[in-house]
Amino acid sequence: MATTTIANDFLDTQVRLLQAGDTSALAERYAEDAVFIRFDFEARGRAEIKKMFDGYLTENPEVGDLAGVKITEDLILYQAPERLNGKQYWAVGTLYFENGLVKRQTATFVERS
Repeated sequence: MATTTIANDFLDTQVRLLQAGDTSALAERYAEDAVFIRFDFEARGRAEIKKMFDGYLTENPEVGDLAGVKITEDLILYQAPERLNGKQYWAVGTLYFENGLVKRQTATFVERS
């Protein structure tokens, strides 16, 4: 399977789990010692990442189709339109994989005009 297909499948599944509200399954896609960083907080380990996703869902996220993606062997850079509490943003971030799990993730939301 091509690397792009693997990345798209991962991101599609991530969105489906978000839409289902399954934050436990989302957290299991991360390494036990994973780190998720945004400008406003840092989550370390699966328990904190699950809690972060629980909070994120309170913002009523609506994730659009990928607007851009760049993939290397173990890294995804993505950009997607997203709506949080009705406001439009660009979600931009990176996912670094180790042994098939997310080891590091960065994300930021840039308001769209």
